[in-house]
Amino acid sequence: GPSRRRRSPSPPRPCKETFNVFYHEADADTATALTPPWMENPYVKVDTVAAEHLSRWAGGAGGGRPSGRVNRKTLRLGPLSRAGFYLA
Repeated sequence: GPSRRRRSPSPPRPCKETFNVFYHEADADTATALTPPWMENPYVKVDTVAAEHLSRWAGGAGGGRPSGRVNRKTLRLGPLSRAGFYLA
């Protein structure tokens, strides 16, 4: 019969991970593993951040260095009324 041409599958697309950024104001550096509680309240959500691009490693598997591209995003906190804050 006639030969069929098979298309090679598209390379897998990497997923872009997201994470949430929170802050908690404080007047002193008193945080421990238990306080303030690691939950949305008392922390205030600032934003959900997603990667604009993913780093690829130059030099092959198991070695090399990142491609040099950096993800950056400027976030605004506040208004702030205490001496400092924690980010989570």
